[in-house]
This record gives sequence, C-alpha cells and structure tokens, in this order.
Amino acid sequence: MFQMPIESRTRMSSSVFHLLEFVGKPLPFPAPLDLCREQVPAAPTCDGLRLAEAAAKSESPEAFRPAFATGDWRVFESYCIARRLPAHHRVVAAGPCDRTLRFVVEGSLRQQGPGDAAKVLLPGAILGEAALFSEGCCNLDVHTLEPAVVLELSLARQRELTAACPEIGFELLRAAGAVIAARGRSCEPADEVAQG
Repeated sequence: MFQMPIESRTRMSSSVFHLLEFVGKPLPFPAPLDLCREQVPAAPTCDGLRLAEAAAKSESPEAFRPAFATGDWRVFESYCIARRLPAHHRVVAAGPCDRTLRFVVEGSLRQQGPGDAAKVLLPGAILGEAALFSEGCCNLDVHTLEPAVVLELSLARQRELTAACPEIGFELLRAAGAVIAARGRSCEPADEVAQG
C-alpha cells in the first residue's frame, strides 16, 4: 500500500483529513450523477413520504401516485425544494410557463382558471404536469388557502434526476401522464349508445 512521506503528511491541511474520513463511505449529500438510494438519509420528516401518504389517502383519481419504493421517495425528495408557505401566499402567477412541477404535501391550494373557474388542490395533488409534455403551456394563478407545504421540482432538476436515476425519472413522467389522462377522462362526455 502507498505510504505518504511524513513531511508531506504534516503539510496537509485539516480539510484534506476531513475529506479522507469519507473515503469508502456514503456521501453526506446527494451527488448529481452518483446517487444511490441507500446514500440518501432518512430525514426526520420526509416530505416525499408524506406526499406518498397523502396521495394514497386521496380519493381523487388525479392524485400523483408513482410506483416508488421508500428509497425512491427519498431520492425524489432530494431533488426537490420544500416550500413552507403561509396562508394566501401566491405559489404561481398567471403568465408564461416556468415548467416547474409542484406537489402539495400539506394544506390546500386554489388554482384560478379562466373566468370564474377555480379548483382546490389537496394534499397528494400535482401542479404543472402539462408543462412536461407541452412547450406552449401557460401558468394559472395559484394561491394557498391555508399554511401549506409544497415540493417543487424544476425542469433542470427533473433532468438531473432522470440522468442519475432513470427508473425514478421515467416513473415520475408516467405518473404525471396518468394524472393528465385522468383529467382528460373526467372531462369527456359520457358515451351514449343509440338503441335502434
């Protein structure tokens, strides 16, 4: 094994010794392209797991329900930014699309559509999924109705997640597409069969 000369060891700074402590151990932070499910520590309150629980309890067919294992939720959350927002806070302003996915973990949001159309988004809901599949989308006004926790996943971070963990990234896209399909089915008129 290689031995460092004593005179070189004495010249090394304490930061180098600190780095050497991590050799062969999991990183204390997620590395962009070297992320492993086992390396992401369980947070005391994992917002990703709370999102999964909320979606499972939701009766809405439009809830975000990817087939993630517990470790997948932790990896997913490590790419998101958790926002703790007060009541009546503007989450998204109407206008050009920023292509950020938002997930309601706690609280409720109100999405103001064209005219007087409004929709309440409860825990487990996803917001901005159309932006993944469309260039010409447009944001609607979204406000919190009460204090809320929202996970945000920017398009750049979603691309990093897909590059680092393709199976998680593709499952994210599949689940977002399933929400879009559920919304499309709920808007379709009931088929009437003509009896003759």
